[in-house]
Amino acid sequence: MGWKEYYKIDQSQFRDMYSNAQSWGELAPYKVTLQGTDYYGQGVVSSNATAWKQSPKIQHYPGYKTRIKIKYILWVDAGATGKADIGIVFYKNGDTSKDPQGNDVHGARHTVSVAPSVSTGELHEFVVEQDSGKIVWYVDGQKIDETTLEQPLQTFTIAIMIEDVSGGNIGIVVYEVVAEYYDWIEDLVSQMMNAMNIMVWVMMIVLMVTLVVKAFRGKR
Repeated sequence: MGWKEYYKIDQSQFRDMYSNAQSWGELAPYKVTLQGTDYYGQGVVSSNATAWKQSPKIQHYPGYKTRIKIKYILWVDAGATGKADIGIVFYKNGDTSKDPQGNDVHGARHTVSVAPSVSTGELHEFVVEQDSGKIVWYVDGQKIDETTLEQPLQTFTIAIMIEDVSGGNIGIVVYEVVAEYYDWIEDLVSQMMNAMNIMVWVMMIVLMVTLVVKAFRGKR
């Protein structure tokens, strides 16, 4: 009710890409096994620092309230430390949409300052909520930051960068993306229908009480 899913890419598509050695934009295919479960996705895993690498452009609904949910794995080799970033880049009229400070990529940085003794993968979720050009983003339910972007926001990409690394590989692999828009008309209609249903039940209850009261008075 209200939220409508308009884009989704998940394990089935990422598995096919992995089998075909097919990249997703500038991101590379990976299979990560965690506790016996295979995760197929696209991302950047490297023993060297990298520039930002981006997914293909994904449609965005300008003028709508939207929500983008990105599930990903932070991968760290045994003995490795570093910084891995994940972000989102919106586009308007073919150019990146910037905030008042001129930034066009917004997201979160994972800093690994203590090297793990065994290779480790962590599951995370990056969520971006957008309304009238204002974006608020979260990681695992915790608010990271917010800002306002130039409009209209017509498309977006997912961006990954290895900012710093030593002692092995570190990286981020995206394994599911869901984009939704908010249909306020459907939500309004649903609320009206719910209100009408409540009113009908209230009227029935009032009528029953009135009938009961009249019945009791008739017996006196």
